[in-house]
Amino acid sequence: MGDLSKKIFSVMHYVANKVQQPAVILLYHRVTTLQQDPQDLSVTPEHFSSHLAHLATDYNMLDAERFLYHVKNKKAFPERSVFVTFDDGYADNYLEALPLLTKHQVPALFYITTSKINTAYELWWDDLERVLLTPGNLPPVLQITINGQPAQYTTDTLAAIRETYYALQQVLRFCKPAEIELAMQQLYEWSGKTATGRPSHRLMTWEEVKAMGDASYAAIGCHTHRHPAVGMLSYEEQYTEIGMSKEILEGVLGTPQVHFSYPFGGRKFLGTKRYYNADSIKACKALGLQMVCANYHGQVHSWSNPYALPRILVRNWPPDVFRKQMQQFFKY
Repeated sequence: MGDLSKKIFSVMHYVANKVQQPAVILLYHRVTTLQQDPQDLSVTPEHFSSHLAHLATDYNMLDAERFLYHVKNKKAFPERSVFVTFDDGYADNYLEALPLLTKHQVPALFYITTSKINTAYELWWDDLERVLLTPGNLPPVLQITINGQPAQYTTDTLAAIRETYYALQQVLRFCKPAEIELAMQQLYEWSGKTATGRPSHRLMTWEEVKAMGDASYAAIGCHTHRHPAVGMLSYEEQYTEIGMSKEILEGVLGTPQVHFSYPFGGRKFLGTKRYYNADSIKACKALGLQMVCANYHGQVHSWSNPYALPRILVRNWPPDVFRKQMQQFFKY
């Protein structure tokens, strides 16, 4: 976000927050300690615990049911309302995040990508990291075909490999699931590495998902089956992709699923590239989903679109930085 955009955003939200006190949805992905985290998605348990301690003391923590009530009924939120969410369904959500949520008595909603639950396989961006950025000898040049377009990347130095990782990550996030799978197969063959992932990057098992669903401080929502940018799919493909995760989770948990979050979920786009679009909202409504979160910076008011709610992406902020960030979110 450029300086001008930041100023416009700040003014708009200052005015909105003067009209009505906001609520904030926080977005986490992982709570664990990793050797490397090129997507900056992980928060250490120590930092996460400090976040929760501050939230429990200074903010009004809402659970999924209460937040949904305000969203559905266009009701103003209680003062300093905060709602914690997680995307993807990593095992550490259950193993490391949930015990801390329980300790601090802070509720959270976990959006689950279903295709790799209970498997030894990683989500594609982690897989890309494993192939390119973990130890091992790689050929000096990568030749790969994505969406029918041949491409070549230099991989003869650590710097070049890292540049290739980020370049491929940007390309693949706007591809359909089948194209991502084809690209990864080419990378396995090129690198000599198998498709089997690392225990540190696995998603939950179904038993862990069920235990999470039964926990006092956790609720479950959908996050598609294979984690595509749904805005790149047709309406029918979106309906199937979102609906499959909903159907699977309802079958396992035995409860209706009314929560969903868009994979990636940003409002930014390049040309025809979209993380979500009008068809996404249409599909969510048709599937009976009642509250849908996106991933763009903003606060929630009673007039916010319940099918594209903004969230604040939390990084591995130490306690003092987290406190300052929270103060800014509620500045009015």
